[in-house]
Amino acid sequence: MKYRITGFKRSFGIILAAVLAVAVGSVVYWQKVTNRLAIDARQSIVIVSRELTENFERLLGAELQVLTALSVSLEEPAALDSKPQLITYLNRQNRRNSFEMTGVQFPDGETVFSNGQTQQNFLSKEEEATAYEHSHYVSSRRKDPFSKKDILVLAVPLRANGEKLGLVFATQPVVFYEQALASSSMHGEGLSFILTKQGDIVISYPEVPFDNLFDFSQKAVFDKGLSAEQMRRDINFGKEGLTGYSVNGNHRFSSYRPLAYNGWYGLSVLPTQSMAEKAQELMLMSLVLCLSIIAVLVVLLIFILRLQYQSSKALYKMGFVDPLIEGDNLNAFRMKFAKAEQGLKEKGLPVALALVNVNRFKAVNDIYGFEQGDQILKQVAEALQTGLEEGELFCRSGADVFLLLLACPDRDELGRRLDALLDRAGRFCRTGGECLPLSLTCGVYVIDEDVPFYIMMDRANLAWASAKQHAGRSCAFYDEAYRREIVNEKRIESSMEQAMLNGEFRIYLQPKCDFKTGITRSAEALVRWEHPEKGLIPPDRFIPVFERNGFVLKLDLFILEESLRLLKRWLEEEKPVVPIGVNFSRLHLEDPSFIETLSSMADQYGVPHSLLEIELTESVVFGNLERMKQVIDGLHEKGFSVAMDDFGSGYSSLNVLKNLYFDCIKLDKEFLAKGEGNPRMRQVISGAVEMIKGLGSSIVAEGVETKEQAEFLSRIGCDMAQGYLFSRPLPAGEFEKRLQDETKK
Repeated sequence: MKYRITGFKRSFGIILAAVLAVAVGSVVYWQKVTNRLAIDARQSIVIVSRELTENFERLLGAELQVLTALSVSLEEPAALDSKPQLITYLNRQNRRNSFEMTGVQFPDGETVFSNGQTQQNFLSKEEEATAYEHSHYVSSRRKDPFSKKDILVLAVPLRANGEKLGLVFATQPVVFYEQALASSSMHGEGLSFILTKQGDIVISYPEVPFDNLFDFSQKAVFDKGLSAEQMRRDINFGKEGLTGYSVNGNHRFSSYRPLAYNGWYGLSVLPTQSMAEKAQELMLMSLVLCLSIIAVLVVLLIFILRLQYQSSKALYKMGFVDPLIEGDNLNAFRMKFAKAEQGLKEKGLPVALALVNVNRFKAVNDIYGFEQGDQILKQVAEALQTGLEEGELFCRSGADVFLLLLACPDRDELGRRLDALLDRAGRFCRTGGECLPLSLTCGVYVIDEDVPFYIMMDRANLAWASAKQHAGRSCAFYDEAYRREIVNEKRIESSMEQAMLNGEFRIYLQPKCDFKTGITRSAEALVRWEHPEKGLIPPDRFIPVFERNGFVLKLDLFILEESLRLLKRWLEEEKPVVPIGVNFSRLHLEDPSFIETLSSMADQYGVPHSLLEIELTESVVFGNLERMKQVIDGLHEKGFSVAMDDFGSGYSSLNVLKNLYFDCIKLDKEFLAKGEGNPRMRQVISGAVEMIKGLGSSIVAEGVETKEQAEFLSRIGCDMAQGYLFSRPLPAGEFEKRLQDETKK
């Protein structure tokens, strides 16, 4: 009995010691797990806070850059002379740049809005002073004077030659910036704020039922060693920080960082309630399982490690995994970027950032639905990702946008690799067994200097825009010259209307001469821009810009009217007259009233239709054969002659000409240049000329610069020549004198 009692005591003591050991160990381990989860949460909220501030700064910086470009475009004094013209220009730029509203405030306080409204002192004197002092200004939350919506106002100075002409400003709804904060809200689990140093909330996502964070923080219970006053001091002195507190029993971590604008702060909040509940569950399970010491220890250890892994994995997935492709998102890409870049450079490989976009993907979603669209994006991502080599990075950064960090031993080699990669990604996508011919465009920035990541993104995006603008190009590399080209294009666009009003565009005429006699038989009307400050601007500097923005419609009609005015004067003064050829853009040919407009203008000036030759470039003709046949037949019915310009510059087919009758075919100068010194090419040109002559069309050779070219072209049957061997393009007066001199001979 005594032995049993002794054995029981011994066993009870062992069991009690084991239970106490497990209980103490469980408590200690629970505390470590809680601390680990808290550390993970702190690290995540710091990263999210950094993302919040950088995203918001980049967004404001990009909008101020756009506003600065608009200010540069308004530096011409004439741009501010006419308020109706200014309002029209602001409204057009406003739509293009996606601002809610833009405007100009003059030094006297008069404010002109893009919606046509005006008022006095929209921006206060203090706000004006801030904008001039810092070269920009971003307002606090305020009411739109017209819609009464909450807005922010961005402003930059408008100067010319050191003189203050006023401020250019733009308004943007607060909800626009709320969406920018949405990516930092941990998929709805957390909160994102932009606030002033006084704690007033400028923007929040999602919305919160209080206006001042410091007032709200008085209700919170802060973690040991932390306080609302400490957070207030940090923010007041421009420091970043991390704090933890509880409100109504719910614990949260909050990270705050200063912004580069107005002394504002970005603040992110992450609740930790779920982690605390899991830690408590671990402790309770440890205490319950103490009845079986070995089993409790093994099960408890496995369970804790598993939960820790799942918690870390869940937090990582929330912040760094794209939910569609289950791969890296932009946060993860940025986090890994520096290390991956350094790793590739250590191998002696230059690196490049590539931005890939699926063109017109909205149409795919509209046709096949979002579910099928998501499947296609997954397959595109898979195709791009499988093309990576060791050490390279990939992520999906937007709806149909992907980023790649690639080794770039050579631009040509990388270009070929990307072309193949884009081609494979486009052919890889299928839905329901149907092959979708997707088109992908890529912009590449070869990293050649140490700049912030968002600037690298901007440069890759500029390269993408360049590839997008040039048909047939799937990939383009960033070029500093392209950025300057955009600025120059903005300046051209800002002055083109005034140039038309000032009569800066001049008509030049290049003779089309008879091969045998050299006599002028007709002419082609060309345009030159004689700028009062920059001098003569060549057409290749402004015509492509006008074609993109539609101003070429006005310019074409200007050239037509100048040609008609010239022909009318020759007829009235009984001077020598030859037909004049006028080029027209594709935009005109898509206008159903084009032929009637052309005919009525010629009749208005009393010019016979036979004296006008309508020149259509080969690329325009073969863009839409059915429409072109309607246009050409309609022009012939009205008595106009029609010429195909630049024949041989593209992928034309003589077989197509059997359905389109042209009075004249103009051989492109590049087509001729390829024939020099190449017997086979000369034979091709000879055959083409023979076939065209057989179709009943006359032939003009462009770019004839040598006697050898002239002799060859004359010998094979070309009718007329247009080139510097015979004459350069001449101002109207010089051309008129040439005709008179030829008549006297």
